[in-house]
Amino acid sequence: MNRQLIVGCALVVVGMVSAARSQELKLKHGTVCWPLNFSGVTLGVTSDPEVERLLGKGIARENEGDTGGRYFVDEGHTATLHVVSYTDSIVGEVTLRAGVDPAIRASELKQAESKWFKPADGFGNWHALHLGSSRDEVLKNLGEPKKRIAANDWRYETICECELPEYFDVFFKGNTLVKVVFSAPAG
Repeated sequence: MNRQLIVGCALVVVGMVSAARSQELKLKHGTVCWPLNFSGVTLGVTSDPEVERLLGKGIARENEGDTGGRYFVDEGHTATLHVVSYTDSIVGEVTLRAGVDPAIRASELKQAESKWFKPADGFGNWHALHLGSSRDEVLKNLGEPKKRIAANDWRYETICECELPEYFDVFFKGNTLVKVVFSAPAG
């Protein structure tokens, strides 16, 4: 009886180690397993009215996505958060970029400010990556990208999506991360 219990426990441990190793290998090939989100906005989950409650009105643009987009800048004007909604006003794309997006006119800048948008909040594993992170920091945190679309554009995918594939691209200028686009393609 004790021998059977020991053998059974050993098999369970071997199975767990094997599954963990398999997951580790998957994650080294450009995939992550966490919800794509920033500033409390989660792709495929957060609605436009919830974005307003989280970040304020920002600058609304009706001609983006299916149901509109919003732009927000931090109080120091160091970064822009662009949120685009699709079917049923559900967020389908979130872009974080260094500086003020050229789509925001100077006369709109004050309205775009959100005291709740904090670009330093981070993303990635343990929210360790930020605008300004280096290529090496991205590789250390996320591993090799699934695809290098261009020298300065790397794509990662999430393996935790339910219905539609989700992915994010990180963009570099030189060795510095300057933009991240979280996407759930419109179905």
